[in-house]
Amino acid sequence: MTVGFDLRVFDEHAEVCKVLAHPKRLMILYLLSGGERSVSNLADSIGIPIANVSQHLSRLKAAGLVRCKKNGQAVIYSITDERIPRACDLIRATLLERLRSQAQLAERIEGTGPMEAGDLI
Repeated sequence: MTVGFDLRVFDEHAEVCKVLAHPKRLMILYLLSGGERSVSNLADSIGIPIANVSQHLSRLKAAGLVRCKKNGQAVIYSITDERIPRACDLIRATLLERLRSQAQLAERIEGTGPMEAGDLI
């Protein structure tokens, strides 16, 4: 069976996912989804040094996920495509739903008392 797609798209998708595979970069994107911010504002909001935020922003920019502009001494960042935060929101919502289901299962299990051999049948 032949599937009509270009593998290069999947390669690019994987590269973007690699860039997104860091909690601080996800936090930066989340903050930028609310509007543009300076590097120092992002650093203050996340609680990490400006140098670390700059490194993360550099990776996000290289992947085409954010852009920057100079505003006097400050460098201001924004998201290049509003679909990126929405995609992250969908993934986060899926994960939260899974965690809620696991928590409900744990509560049910804890509430039943010790399991008997016959409970498995």
